[in-house]
Amino acid sequence: MNNDRQIVDLIERTNDAKPYCACGRHTTPIWRDGAVWLECASLSQPHEGRIARILAGIAAPTHVRDHIVDVPPAPEPMLETAA
Repeated sequence: MNNDRQIVDLIERTNDAKPYCACGRHTTPIWRDGAVWLECASLSQPHEGRIARILAGIAAPTHVRDHIVDVPPAPEPMLETAA
C-alpha cells in the first residue's frame, strides 16, 4: 500500500515526464473512478455543437489518458455522538 507522500511523488513525476499531449495541450492529473489519471486537458473540456462533439470523439483515442495509481476515496470521519 502506498502512503500519501509516495502517491503525490508518483503523480508529480508522471506529470513532469509527460507535461504535454501530442496535440500540444497540457496534461492534468485527474482523480476518477478510484484512480488518478494523467489526461490531456482537451478531454475534460465541453464541446459545443454536433460537429465539435463528433471530432472530439474521433480524436479522443489519440490524446493522453494514462493510469497513474489507484487511490480510493478517503474514509469519511466518524462522528461522535453524545450519550
